[in-house]
Amino acid sequence: MGRSRMMSRAAAALLLFCGAAAVVVMICRDLETAAPSHLQLETETTHSETTLQIRRDSEERRLSLSLSFFKDPKSSSLRSESTETSTDQGIWFSRWRNKDMYAELREKQQIQQRLNAEVLDSEHYFQPLSICGRQTNVGTTQDLALLEKFNMENTCPGANSKKLLLLQGGLAHGRTGNNLIEFLHALQIARDMDYQLAITSNSWVFELLHKMWFNSIHDDDWAAKFEKAFCIKIFHPDESTKGWDRVPHGLNPNNSVIVSKYLFNYESELPLDQYIASQSRFIQMLFRHYNTAPEDMCSGINAIFGEERSNVRYSVLHNRHLEGAPGIRLMQRMSRGSGCHPTAALEMHPEYIKSILEPIGMLDYPIVLITDGQDPAVAQRLLEDPEIGPMLSVMPQSASWIGGDLTAAIMSDVFIGNPASSFSGFIAKARIAMGFGNNHLFRAKVSTGVGKPEWVTTCGDACIFDKNVLGNMS
Repeated sequence: MGRSRMMSRAAAALLLFCGAAAVVVMICRDLETAAPSHLQLETETTHSETTLQIRRDSEERRLSLSLSFFKDPKSSSLRSESTETSTDQGIWFSRWRNKDMYAELREKQQIQQRLNAEVLDSEHYFQPLSICGRQTNVGTTQDLALLEKFNMENTCPGANSKKLLLLQGGLAHGRTGNNLIEFLHALQIARDMDYQLAITSNSWVFELLHKMWFNSIHDDDWAAKFEKAFCIKIFHPDESTKGWDRVPHGLNPNNSVIVSKYLFNYESELPLDQYIASQSRFIQMLFRHYNTAPEDMCSGINAIFGEERSNVRYSVLHNRHLEGAPGIRLMQRMSRGSGCHPTAALEMHPEYIKSILEPIGMLDYPIVLITDGQDPAVAQRLLEDPEIGPMLSVMPQSASWIGGDLTAAIMSDVFIGNPASSFSGFIAKARIAMGFGNNHLFRAKVSTGVGKPEWVTTCGDACIFDKNVLGNMS
């Protein structure tokens, strides 16, 4: 068993999968500053697996570092070099359990050997993607590494089955965030269960998606593209389903609220990395067809930044009060699963926001607040803060709508959200699908044994997809 120790001001919460004789460099996310005191990075290597722990005065916490691992093909040893960085290029796949931090490291082979161009349509998977004039990381090597976990069959699900999951009716369970989860879960169920997924042209799904994606006004061929992109059939309201076996069994398939609640509560049995890749692929496909008319998904970014939208660096805060007491109860559930503070993401006090933005130098750049308006005290506190206030803009009512708010948050450099909000959850998932880090939803104030307690991230990016943390909201 090889073992290496290293001292540094910053340490990493995620390391990459090391391929044989390959040099892999990963710049990790969520920079946390630390005093120049004793930080120890320990790695244990057995064969091709590595285990990472970061220690500081017997307290474990998460910090960021650029690490290069060199696997010597002539020996079983692993040596590492480090460079401190605040660059946001990577994604945590780590979890906080019983105040112990661990990072899961898996072997990764070269992308070209894993991806089969005959299976993965290059038109959708390999082309770069920009949204509202801002570039994503879709189509980069990091993105392809994520999508190698997505194993799409040559045929659509349900091609050899007569089981039909038909989404119809105008009512669904919950609001927009819940409905987006329900649609993504429907796509997942179809693949997991080999169902044919279908929607009617007057259904809640059609209404939900058509406002933001695949609008027919400027594309006469939108229906064919939509069906191909998601392996979905579009049924006319009076079209017969004779010959199909309607699923799910045991529920009234004609009750749209019951069926959508079933979708919301679905938890896939896929391994987490495959589930993340699958859901990310679906989200990427939506944003390859985002609308600019009649309702413009870029309205929020355009209203705040105008012609500077392409290059400006900015952060987005999503404040969702969640109707008071119900929101507190839901946040307490999130706290039990992730270790996060039970109210901090609801209240968003200036101290909490600055604990995230100051270490990564983002207090000097614009901050945009998206809010449901249920707790005006949040905006007031932030506007009155001498450091945050001058940089803060509240999304103007004239430009604020679900699609515009969503896109502005997804395309930001830093996102601070509420893990109890399904809308925040979708934003975080979409940001991961676009290859963005700096997603801050799970934070807690902990004692490091030195000085005052500090705010730290308690659950990494993968947690937003993890049913063990978020349950049905994953």
